[in-house]
Amino acid sequence: MTEPAQYSYSLKFSLGTLAVMIILVAIVIHNVWGYQTDLTYIVLGFCGLVFATLSAVIVMKRLVPAIKGNVALQLDEEGISDFIKEISIEWKDVKEIHLVRGRSASIMRVDLKWETDYGSQIAIYLRWVKGKDKEIYETTLNYFEDYGTREEE
Repeated sequence: MTEPAQYSYSLKFSLGTLAVMIILVAIVIHNVWGYQTDLTYIVLGFCGLVFATLSAVIVMKRLVPAIKGNVALQLDEEGISDFIKEISIEWKDVKEIHLVRGRSASIMRVDLKWETDYGSQIAIYLRWVKGKDKEIYETTLNYFEDYGTREEE
């Protein structure tokens, strides 16, 4: 019995996302601050509302779990547990696993043997997971090779 591989939420990416949002809001405020019109107040109010809502979501869903050290992704003998999306995938349902590289982070794409409520492919965004994308992918492949090819007993 192998111990589960657990990966926590990425504190670095959570803080980076909030920093980028603050910079974008500062740019908007800087660009419209000198104008004293109703449209200015509407734009500032709308941007402030969107910023506050998105910040609250990121803080509650990503930053707080990262600070607490909560597990974002777990691999065990049963399958993959993605706690970010709240999805569990059993190894017996997995057909293939691919790593799709992006500019800032990668996506681990899990192809399923059949169509489910989530579709036939499930994307696990590794940007919110602490660790190196390639290592997480290789560990996932190792678990899949060890437990995914076993027949039901």
